[in-house]
Amino acid sequence: MLAALLLAGIITAPLTSVALFLRTPHPKRVSGAWPATRRLVLALLGTVVVGAITFAVLRLLDVSIWRATVAVGVFGAVSLLWLPATRRWNARGHIAWAASTFLFAAYLVFILDWTLNSGLSAWGTAAGILLWIFEVIAAVMAGAYLWELCDALGTEQWRRRVTAKQAARLAEESLRETGLPFVSLHVPAHNEPPEMVIETLTSLRRIDYPNYEIVAIDDNTEDEALWRPVEQWCAANGVKFAHLADWPGYKSGALNYALSSLMDPRTEIIGVVDSDYQIEPGFLRRCVPLFDDERVGFIQAPQDYRDWQRVPYLRRLYYSYKYFFAVSQPSRNERDGAIFAGTMGLIRRRALEAVGGWDEWCITEDAELSLRLLRGGWSGVHVDASMGHGVMPLTFEALKSQRYRWCFGGIQIMRMHFGSLLFDRRLTLGQRWAYLSGALQWYGDLLGLIFFVFLLIGAVNLGLGGDQLFRKLSAFLVATVPVLVALGLVRAVALLRRGTGASWRDAVGAFLIWQSTSLVVARASVMGLFARRAEFLRTPKTGEHASIWQALRANWAETLLAALGLAGIAVSLTRLDTYSGPMLAALLVVPTLGMAAAPANSIAAQRALLPPELAARRRSEWQRDRHAIIAGTTAGVASFAAVALVALAAALLTAPAPQLRPPPLIQPRNPAPTQTVPPSPGASSEPSTLPSPGTSGSGSTPAPEPGTSSGPASSSGPGTSAPPATSAPPASVSGSGSLSGSSAG
Repeated sequence: MLAALLLAGIITAPLTSVALFLRTPHPKRVSGAWPATRRLVLALLGTVVVGAITFAVLRLLDVSIWRATVAVGVFGAVSLLWLPATRRWNARGHIAWAASTFLFAAYLVFILDWTLNSGLSAWGTAAGILLWIFEVIAAVMAGAYLWELCDALGTEQWRRRVTAKQAARLAEESLRETGLPFVSLHVPAHNEPPEMVIETLTSLRRIDYPNYEIVAIDDNTEDEALWRPVEQWCAANGVKFAHLADWPGYKSGALNYALSSLMDPRTEIIGVVDSDYQIEPGFLRRCVPLFDDERVGFIQAPQDYRDWQRVPYLRRLYYSYKYFFAVSQPSRNERDGAIFAGTMGLIRRRALEAVGGWDEWCITEDAELSLRLLRGGWSGVHVDASMGHGVMPLTFEALKSQRYRWCFGGIQIMRMHFGSLLFDRRLTLGQRWAYLSGALQWYGDLLGLIFFVFLLIGAVNLGLGGDQLFRKLSAFLVATVPVLVALGLVRAVALLRRGTGASWRDAVGAFLIWQSTSLVVARASVMGLFARRAEFLRTPKTGEHASIWQALRANWAETLLAALGLAGIAVSLTRLDTYSGPMLAALLVVPTLGMAAAPANSIAAQRALLPPELAARRRSEWQRDRHAIIAGTTAGVASFAAVALVALAAALLTAPAPQLRPPPLIQPRNPAPTQTVPPSPGASSEPSTLPSPGTSGSGSTPAPEPGTSSGPASSSGPGTSAPPATSAPPASVSGSGSLSGSSAG
C-alpha cells in the first residue's frame, strides 16, 4: 500500500508542477464572493482531474483497483485539508502544493518503513534512521521553498502588496499635500572610493521631497585620503558629515551615532542608503505616504543593481540576487513577515527608538531590527518598485564573504530570538514562520554537503566491489529518487526564470552561483550557532588578471570536493551492472557541478570587463571586507569536521547485513569623532540646494539576501544590507532533494 501511495505522488507532483508554470491570463476580478467560489470550484475540479489521471496511470502499471483507489483518495484528502490555507491561490497553485506535500509524506513514510523492516543490522538500522532524519529536515526546507514558489505563482489576491503603479499614485497624491514628515537619510561608509560616495550623496540631493536632510557617516576608515574629500564635499553642499575613528559597533554603531548625535530633532522618518547606491528622485514621495498608517514601523523597497547587463558573470549574479525580492519578500510580506533589508528602507523614528535602536551584536543588524519591530507591535511593508541601484560584489571571494555574513547573521538572529520565534504570541504564526524558516533554510547547504558525503562514501563502496550501501535499491526506487531530485532542480531553475525574467541559460547560471557558495555557507551555519562574532580573517585574493591556478588556490576546498565528485561519478559508471552505479553517478552530477562552479566563477569575475570606476573598485574590494571569511584551508577542514560523524554513520551502512528483505514493490572605546555639520540644513525645512530631479543608473541585492541574499556587515560594501540574512536561496534544498534513499543504508 505504501508503494502505491508513493507511486501516486510520483505521478501527481510532476504533473501539477508543469501545470503551475503554464502562463494563463490573470483574472480581472480577484476579491469578493464570486472569485473565492471560482477558486474553490476549480481547485476541487482540478483535484478530481489529477486524481483520475493518477488512477488511470496506476491501473496501467497493474496496481490493483483497491490500492489505486486508496492512493487517489488519500491525495484527494490532502488536497481538501490544504484548501483553507491556500484559498487565495489559483487552482494550479493549490494542487501543486497539495501534490508535492503528498509526495514528501509518502516518500518519508515509505522509506522509514523500508528501513525498519528490511532486515538490516542494528548499526545499519541506526544509520538508516539517521539519514531518514536528514531527509525529514530536507523535506521541511523544500516545503518552505515550495510554499514561496506556489505563493508567487499561484496567488490571485494579494492583500498587502504595494505595486509600482500604486507607489507612483502615492507620489502624485503627495504633491498636493502639505506638512509631509521630515526625513533623515543616513549614509554609512567604510573604506569606499570618495568619488563613488560623492555620487551617491549627489543623487540624494536630487530627491524631489521638501523636508529631508542627508547625514554621511564615515565608519572607521583609516586612510584619510578616502574620507577627507567626502568631508570637504559635504561642507560645500550642505550635507552633515562625521568621521568616526576607532568607533565600536561597526555599521550599527555608526547608525546609532547618527541617531543620537547628528539627526535633526524634527525627524519622523529615517532612511538608510548604502554608499554605492544611486537613488531615483521619486523615492521618498512614493514611500513616505505609506507611513500615514500609524501601525507601519518600516518600509522596504527592493535592492537593485546597475552595470550588470553586458557581463555574463554579473548577469547570473544579478538574477541570483533578484530572486529574494521578486519571490521571497512578497510572499513574506503577505503575512506581515517581510524583513527590513537596510538600504532602500525607511523606518519610523518613534518605532526605532522604542525598540532600543540598532543592535550592535548582530552583523545583519537590519534584519534583526525588523524582527524586534514586528515583535513590538509594528507592521512592515514591502514595496514592489525598484527606486535605487547599487554595485554587486565584483569578485567571487567578496561574494563568498558576503554570503558568509548573511548566513552567520541569520543564525545569530535565530539563536538570540529562538524563544520568540517559537512561542511569542506578540508575533503571528505567519511572522514566526517567515523568520524561523528563513533562518533554517541556511542549513540547506550543510544538509546538501552531508548528502554529498554520503554519496561519495557510496562511490568508495562501489569501487571496492561492494553494493551494501545500495542493497535495498530496486528498479522502483531507482526511478523514485531521481524524480524527487529532478523535480526540485527543475522547479528551482524554472522559478528563477519566471520570477526574475532570466533566460534559461542565466537561470541555470544563477542556480550554480547559489551552489558554488554552499561550502562557505555550510560553515557559517555551524559557526553561527556557537561563535559570538564572525571571523576577521581574509580569503585568499586573486589578482586583476587571475590565472586558473589562482582561482583554484583561492577556492581549493571546493575544487577538491569537485574532483572527488568527478572521481565518484567515474567509479559509479564502472558498475553499470547494478542499480546503484547509474543512480549514484546521476545524483553526484549537480553537487559536483556546484563545487566546480566556485573556481569557474572566481576567474569569470576577475576577467569580467567593467567600466573604469568599477574596475578600480574591484581592485580594492578586499579593503572594505571587514568581516571576511577565513581562508579556504580552514573552511575546508572545518566543513569536513562538521560531517565527520555523518560519514562514520554512512560507513556503518557498508557492513554486511544478512538476508536483506526487499521493500514492498508494486509489481570597545568611544573617542570623540571628527564631525562636520553644515549650518543651514539642520535649521531649515529643506536642504540648502536642491537641483532639479535627474536620472539614476540602471540596473538588485540581497543575496539578495540579501541581498541576501541572496544574500549582511561592513558599513557599505555592496549588499552589506541583508535581505537573505533570513533566507538562503533555494538552490541547496533542491539539491538536497538528494533527499535520497540513494544512500539510505
